[in-house]
Amino acid sequence: MRLRAEYRVGPDLKFLANLDMMHLMERTLRRAKIPCLLSEGFNPHIRLSMGTVLPVGLWGEKEYFDLELNPMPVQEFVNAMNKTLPPGMHISLCRELASGEDSLMKIINAADYAFQIKAKGLDLEKLAADIMGQEQIVVQSRGKKKNLQKDLRPGIYAMNVEKSGAAEVLSVRVSVNEPVNIRFDELLDVFARNGIDRNIMLDFWRQGNYIKQGDNFYPPMQGAMK
Repeated sequence: MRLRAEYRVGPDLKFLANLDMMHLMERTLRRAKIPCLLSEGFNPHIRLSMGTVLPVGLWGEKEYFDLELNPMPVQEFVNAMNKTLPPGMHISLCRELASGEDSLMKIINAADYAFQIKAKGLDLEKLAADIMGQEQIVVQSRGKKKNLQKDLRPGIYAMNVEKSGAAEVLSVRVSVNEPVNIRFDELLDVFARNGIDRNIMLDFWRQGNYIKQGDNFYPPMQGAMK
């Protein structure tokens, strides 16, 4: 059987690299005595597929993984994992995947990033509207092709501002992979250029990952709509 799980990675674990997160999850699966299936070959490994990479320095509200295992009740799996995961990690949802459902890496193509900002003297709603009103938002790529100039504007879908105590939270929904792969640190460059400096940011995290179809966004736990 194949399972898809939605889990939270708390702020205390935000400096784990992707490989460290993979090893943490594999150790948890073994300690929880989950009957995982293994790959074939000389160096078998657990058939675990993580979702999009969570950037180092960010925590995540809704992250995902797929797992192949021998049949067991879904709730039993969730209970065993939540007893074994380290503080700050918790599986909130889990479901069995139907035969033929695509992997997370194939279907996730959008994400929400959130920035908690002490915006004293700044009109964040106006700044967000100004950014969304720009025809082009060209930045230096922070990916592997660092000499590439990227226009992020086609992949910035929405910006919203909400109050959060004495601060405000600016949420940005962006493209992942197509039509443009927008990195978290590239958003920081855009904000700095528009008067939102890093030193007034109290926290930042990834709020969620999505499947974009047309103008609609679906959570990976729901799957793409046919």
